[in-house]
Amino acid sequence: MSFEIKNENFTLMTKELLTNLGYKVIREQHHIENNENFISLCVDFQSNVFQKPIYAPNNLTFIDCKTEQLSGDKHIQNLKSLIDIANKTKNYTDRIKGKISGGIFVYNGPGEHIPQELVNLGNTNKIFCWDIHRIFFYTMKVFSHSILENWVSQSKFGFVLNEQRIPEQFESEIYHTTKFIGIRFSEITKNLEIYFSYFCDCKKNPNETTLGINSLHKEHVEKILDDAYNSLSSNNIKRFFPRSKKHVTIEIHSLSGFTSDAENGAKLYAPHHHDWKSLGIDDLKIDEHTMFKYSVIPWEAVMDYAFTKRTRKHTFAEKNIDDELKSIEKQFAEEIGRGIDDEDIVEQFTNKSFKRLGNPKSVFGYVPLLLADSTRIPIKQRILLFSATGLQSPRRESLDKIILELKKDIRYNYTWIGILSGSGFSKRNLDFAKKFHFPGFGIGLIDAVTKQLFVNRNTEEGKYFDKMLLSECIR
Repeated sequence: MSFEIKNENFTLMTKELLTNLGYKVIREQHHIENNENFISLCVDFQSNVFQKPIYAPNNLTFIDCKTEQLSGDKHIQNLKSLIDIANKTKNYTDRIKGKISGGIFVYNGPGEHIPQELVNLGNTNKIFCWDIHRIFFYTMKVFSHSILENWVSQSKFGFVLNEQRIPEQFESEIYHTTKFIGIRFSEITKNLEIYFSYFCDCKKNPNETTLGINSLHKEHVEKILDDAYNSLSSNNIKRFFPRSKKHVTIEIHSLSGFTSDAENGAKLYAPHHHDWKSLGIDDLKIDEHTMFKYSVIPWEAVMDYAFTKRTRKHTFAEKNIDDELKSIEKQFAEEIGRGIDDEDIVEQFTNKSFKRLGNPKSVFGYVPLLLADSTRIPIKQRILLFSATGLQSPRRESLDKIILELKKDIRYNYTWIGILSGSGFSKRNLDFAKKFHFPGFGIGLIDAVTKQLFVNRNTEEGKYFDKMLLSECIR
């Protein structure tokens, strides 16, 4: 293998990883004594988000990074010597407010390239060797948490729980398993979406970590499924939107990899391992694309993540932008339609319900996304929803033509027109809606993303339309 990364650059990369993983840099690029005994990094784990890596010392720790080929145990001897000197130097321990508990030797290469005598000496002196597999494993933990943070930020109701140990650890002499849970509510589908990210660390040294005997088997994955099921059964999660269906994704990061039956068969055995539907879960996702292994080629897990995780779902050609916007508008029109069906939306004069009418005819060339009416005597009313993206520009003129066409139909006393937009409205269009006043007609501009309603609330028609859509829209 080649060592193209310079030592100083590898040290900077290691520092970046450690700080993002929750370590605080106490001292860096410094001498223990006056111009003697140089050490690049002294850190202490102080995160309130991440769990401390299990394969690492507690408290104050010296870090040494190397990229060159290794021979013998000289690097561990040197790090051990620096720790001993530091702990005997009172001025130094006073400055850093404590003694050094151990060290981490970070190596830019696989574990099999680390001499066994180096590993053995480290084991007896609380100096832990991190190879490239473990580096990628911890890097992906930071990355996964960042992805979850971004994922939940897309919803008004969304959060990530701090990393926590799973209560029922399996084969704890070998593995240490933790998890993140991301939860968000989808305003579009009305589903509660829950994302589990499990990280199964291995306590073995770098010469053993990635051996096949430490790979997770099917029964290990089933223990993780048990934990996910128990978490979903807890009152803490069950209280969130209890009437909503749940979509659950389970991803597992294993430093020691998986056996082929555990990885490739997960999508077949996981759905039957528990009665997920009893918890309102109608969609459970776990398969070979949500199981990331770092045991053979650490890049493989990163590539799996990059190539299969949420890619292409929201990527389309520029010519298809209008189709995407219309889809957003159509989805919210259907939400309003369900509000009509459930009688959450009723007419405001006598509180009578509306009835949806199928296959609405076009109005001046524009087919409504939804048409409903209430023909109870004495006040006959109708609701029409149109796609803003589908209206010819300028929209105000198109809307004027729609109103003129609708005026010809004298069967209704009141007509309520909603214009749904998947991309928002210009100030001129908003001013048009806020000043609109035509007896018997109510015009509302509805942002299909934020669900905000813009209407002239100074008119009787505007006030009634505002109250009518209050269950689905916000001001």
